[in-house]
Amino acid sequence: MSEPVKHLHHISLDHITDVTKVEEVLKEIYGEGNFEVTWTDTAVNVETTKEEPGSEYAHQRSSMRCTVVLAFLAGANAKDIFVSPTGTGSGTLAAPYGSIQSAIDAAKAGDFIYLRKGTYAPSKNIQIKTSGAKGSPITVKPYQSEKVIIDGENMPGTPKALDESLPNAERGVFHIQNAEWWSFYNLEIINGPYGIYARDASNNYYEGLSTHDNYETGFQLEGASANNQVINLDSYRNRDPRKNGESADGFACKDGTGEGNVLRNARLWDNVDDGLDLYMFGSPVTLDEVYAWGNGFNLWDFKDFNGDGNGFKLGITNNPPANHIVKNCIAFQNAKKGFIDNGNPGSLTFNRNTAWKNGDNGFNLRSSSSKVTKNIAVGNKGDQVSLNSKVTASGNSWDSKDTWNDASFKSTNAATLKGARGSDGRVKASDFLVPASGAGLGATTQAKV
Repeated sequence: MSEPVKHLHHISLDHITDVTKVEEVLKEIYGEGNFEVTWTDTAVNVETTKEEPGSEYAHQRSSMRCTVVLAFLAGANAKDIFVSPTGTGSGTLAAPYGSIQSAIDAAKAGDFIYLRKGTYAPSKNIQIKTSGAKGSPITVKPYQSEKVIIDGENMPGTPKALDESLPNAERGVFHIQNAEWWSFYNLEIINGPYGIYARDASNNYYEGLSTHDNYETGFQLEGASANNQVINLDSYRNRDPRKNGESADGFACKDGTGEGNVLRNARLWDNVDDGLDLYMFGSPVTLDEVYAWGNGFNLWDFKDFNGDGNGFKLGITNNPPANHIVKNCIAFQNAKKGFIDNGNPGSLTFNRNTAWKNGDNGFNLRSSSSKVTKNIAVGNKGDQVSLNSKVTASGNSWDSKDTWNDASFKSTNAATLKGARGSDGRVKASDFLVPASGAGLGATTQAKV
C-alpha cells in the first residue's frame, strides 16, 4: 500500500462568504479525518492526506473541486437587504423594510444591509445579538453615497433624569452585545443613550462613523471585547445630563479585557468629560492618529459640573496593568491634561505625540513605567510634563536645550484638521504643529509615523 501523500491547498477568502460551512464541505470532498484547516486573515489553507499514488492530477482535481464548491456557497448565501425611513416592504430595493431592526434580524453571514437616505428615528434602540462569520461579516452601510442619520431622541434614556441609572439594554442607538463579525460604514448617529455601545463584542469593524450630541459617550467598547477596529471616527458634543458631565466621552474602551482593539484617524472634540477614556480596561489598546481637543468644558451649563477635561485618559489607579500604545496623536486646548495615565500601573508606549495649550500638564504619567520617545509638549499651563521616576524618556521636546513655543511650529492653525475629511475618509494633511525645524518630533497629519 502506498504511503499517504500530503497536499496543501490555498483558497482565497475572497471566494467564501459563509465560512461556517467550509469544514462541512471539505468532509464531503476529502472524507472525515483526511484534512486539516488553518485560517489566516485572507485565506483558508487546507492540508489533505489521501491514500493515493501521489498523482499531481488527482490532487489538482480535489483542489479545483473544493474551490468551485466554496465559490458556489458564496453566491448562494449572501443577499442584499434594503431599509428606508419610509419603507413598508420586505427588504428588497423596490420594497425596503421601514425598520433597521427588521433588517438586522433578517441578516445572515455575508449579507449587506443598505440604508437609504434620510433620518431614521426608532422608538427603541437597535439590538444586535447574533454574529456574522470570519471572512463573511454582516455589513451595515448607506446605499451608494446616500446620507444616513439615525436619531435616538425617541429612545428611552434620552436623557434619564439626574442621578438616574441607565439599564444596560437601553444603552446605545446601536446596542451590540455578544455579537461578532459585523462591519459598519459611514453612519451619523445622534441624540442616543450612547451612540455605539458594544459589550462583549469582538472582531467588529467600524469606519467613517460620526457619533455626536448623544446623551452619553459617543462610542463605547466594554467587557470582553477584542480585535475591534474603529477607523476615521468623529465623535463630538456628547454629554450626560444625568451625571452633570462625569461620564460622556468621545470614545471609551472600559471595564473589560481583550487584545487587538485599535482606534485610528479619529477626532474627538467638545465632549463633556474626556476625549478618550480607557478606564479599567486591562488589555493594550492601540491609538494611532487620534486628535482630541476642546474636551471638558461646560457647554451645556450643567450645575455642579463634573467633567474631567482630559484629551487622553489612559486608565485609573486600580486599573489592571494595561500597556497601551499611543502614537502620532495630538491633544490640544482641552480643559485639563493632554495625556494622563491616571494611575494605570502598566508600561505604556508614547511615540511622536503632541500636547499643546491644554489647561494643565501636557503629559502626566504618575504611575506607569512608560517609554516616552520623540514627543512634544508646548504651551500647556503649569509644568509641560509630570513624569514619575519609572518613566523612560528620550528625544522629547523637554529633553533638549532648545526653547519651544508657538514659533517652533510651521503652523498653529487647526482649521484643516477640524475641517472636512478627504475623499479617502482621512483627516487632510496640514502643517499644524509640525516643527518648523524639520525635526522628527511630535505628531503630524502629513504621513503615518
